[in-house]
Amino acid sequence: MVTETEAVVIRTYNLAEADKIVVCLTRKAGLVRAVAKGARRIKNRFGAALEPFTLINLTYYQKENQELGSIRQVEIFKSNFNVSRDLDVLTGLAYMGDLIMDFSPPHQINDKLYRMITACLEEVAHSPQEIQIVLRYFEVWVLRLEGFLPDLKRCVNCGRDFSDAQAVLLSRDLDLICRACAHGKDEVLSRRAYSALCATQVLNPKMFVEQSRELPKSVQRELAELMNRMIGRVLERRPRVQLAFQTGR
Repeated sequence: MVTETEAVVIRTYNLAEADKIVVCLTRKAGLVRAVAKGARRIKNRFGAALEPFTLINLTYYQKENQELGSIRQVEIFKSNFNVSRDLDVLTGLAYMGDLIMDFSPPHQINDKLYRMITACLEEVAHSPQEIQIVLRYFEVWVLRLEGFLPDLKRCVNCGRDFSDAQAVLLSRDLDLICRACAHGKDEVLSRRAYSALCATQVLNPKMFVEQSRELPKSVQRELAELMNRMIGRVLERRPRVQLAFQTGR
């Protein structure tokens, strides 16, 4: 079957002497892996279209029950090549790519995930210096869209609305609970970190960056460590790409 769809290039792998395997998050078909024949040759028909995090119009062919498709045609919508020259941004984008491949099953259509990553890429291109804030937004939404984000509005144990609570705590299972349901070893989540988590649910990436760029480093570190723990708990391991600068070390 031939499919034409918008897509974001996530990653490429060398195949044989002249080909590449291209991993794309597509709008119509979810996560797709396809072979780009001849893509490693100096003169090839794909040019820079297969660079990671390039937005493209992709046409590919894939047989039923076949793991790899075959790329027929690629047209660039938007290239993020200039942004990816920055080492911190490049590492952050690689981390985003790993989360997409870890959380998004092959061929599972998720238009919200596609729109979310393209919005995040747009903000990274606009404000590359705020890559860490964009990553926090991206992490929260990946967890939410895949059903792993704790309820941010009410205590998981008693259902008490956090708007009436004096404090929001983090349980040992990384759920959010009120003080009345807390035990001795549960952690208090700072009010500013909790407010930032809630803000991800009502703001787009651009607005979230504008609101969050003045957060103290301690709060940004708190959010980064919290997301790292939540993602690690779901995956039962640390992400393959480790962000040494993620927690401010």
